[in-house]
Amino acid sequence: MREVCFILVDDKILRAYFGSATNIPDERERWEIIWAHRHEITEIVHSHPGEFLNFSHEDSTTMEAVEAGTGKAFAWSIVTKTRFISRKGGSDNLRQDSPWWLPLLRQLSYESPHSMLTTRRKPQRHKTITTRKEPIT
Repeated sequence: MREVCFILVDDKILRAYFGSATNIPDERERWEIIWAHRHEITEIVHSHPGEFLNFSHEDSTTMEAVEAGTGKAFAWSIVTKTRFISRKGGSDNLRQDSPWWLPLLRQLSYESPHSMLTTRRKPQRHKTITTRKEPIT
């Protein structure tokens, strides 16, 4: 398991960020993207380990700082293996919808990278190219 974050503009993934099993490291680039696209971003979603369907203290302080800095209230969401919750304006709502990106976020978060390789390619035989000795006319 690893935490994964999607920054969304409507139903499009603007950026994806990958972390460890316990967090997604702070990156200046992520905050620059949020600032540059603050008027377009509609939701910031990330996965949590197991079934921990709650905003952590770190999540809450980050959300407060981002919203104070941008002057905009975003939808913030947590995804676990089986559930999905969002917060906007201080209100938490258990979500029953299934946006197209939800299975992708779960796959990237909870499946091992090796299991995502469903088919292995057979090694291709390479043909040796020989040069012609006589000129082409």
